[in-house]
Amino acid sequence: MSDFVSQLRLAEKAAEDIYFAKLSRELIASLHERMRAEENSLPAPGQSSTKAWMEGRPVVMKETSGG
Repeated sequence: MSDFVSQLRLAEKAAEDIYFAKLSRELIASLHERMRAEENSLPAPGQSSTKAWMEGRPVVMKETSGG
């Protein structure tokens, strides 16, 4: 009977390992896809992009006196 219980525990552990391995692969694939999308949205080296430059930075506009 002890052998049956240990085999059952081993089968449950294997099923759990397979589940989490699949989940990890999906998360890693999602991360790689996100990284590729961010790389594609960046401007090419040597090219200026106002949107990329201002992204994430507060823009402060000051009024100047006409004098």
